[in-house]
Amino acid sequence: MKNIEIKDDFLSNDHLSCLDEIIQGPNKIPWFLLEEQVEGSNDGSFLQHMVYDEDIPRSPIYTPVIESFKNYLRYVSLCRITVNLLLKQETPTVSDFHTDFQHESTISDETRITTAIFYLNTNNGATEIKDGPRIDCVRNRLVMFPTLTPHRAIGQTDVNKRIVLNFNFIK
Repeated sequence: MKNIEIKDDFLSNDHLSCLDEIIQGPNKIPWFLLEEQVEGSNDGSFLQHMVYDEDIPRSPIYTPVIESFKNYLRYVSLCRITVNLLLKQETPTVSDFHTDFQHESTISDETRITTAIFYLNTNNGATEIKDGPRIDCVRNRLVMFPTLTPHRAIGQTDVNKRIVLNFNFIK
């Protein structure tokens, strides 16, 4: 499938260490439980931390996240940034296929929006693109694709946490 970019070793070690500190360090961020990965799907719960939404920074980690990514992600405007955490399961949870803005976007032209998923840790989970590749969770990997591309999260069974940063932006 075209228009899918996978970039390994995406951030510098300094920026990666900064993310580790602000997300997993001693002053950990608050997590909020969402009962479903995709609304109305009954596909397993996960934890989320909203960083940016509706043109407003929603978290004190907004500035260090933007500072870490500003020289790497090229965008005209941000739509949303979240940090998502899946807990270890005996059998992997699999979300339903979804797009990040379908049915909830206030942006008039969704075809201009890009989704980027950044993997903070390596685990045996993945992101699966419908009719496309399965992208393994590898620390410091970024995958980008048009936001209208259906995709789903596959949970991990090997480590306690699967942590990704999810960016939605206009290029």
